[in-house]
Amino acid sequence: MERHSTGMMAGGIVMLSFIPVALLASLIADSEQTACKGGTYLTTDGVYTKGTDCGAYDKTIYGGLVAGVVLMGVGIPLVIIGGKKEPVGTMRVTPWATRNAGGLALHVDL
Repeated sequence: MERHSTGMMAGGIVMLSFIPVALLASLIADSEQTACKGGTYLTTDGVYTKGTDCGAYDKTIYGGLVAGVVLMGVGIPLVIIGGKKEPVGTMRVTPWATRNAGGLALHVDL
């Protein structure tokens, strides 16, 4: 018995390992958006200002969530299908007949 595809299984594991990264990026962008809407903050030139363009974080938030779901939806089947054990050889059943007897022969190709 050997795996169906080691590459598929490894690719699925890599995809599943990127899910926390996508969700962490979404979480950080959400907290930045909340802080932007919450009040004033100090800019690089030392001026306190109210948060502007707080909707710019939406792309990162929703992109991270969608990427996490897609990576999970593709990664799990890749791990399952790629890791499935399959027989290495093939077997054939061949009929045979002689003048005095007949039957089936089992041939195993490894």
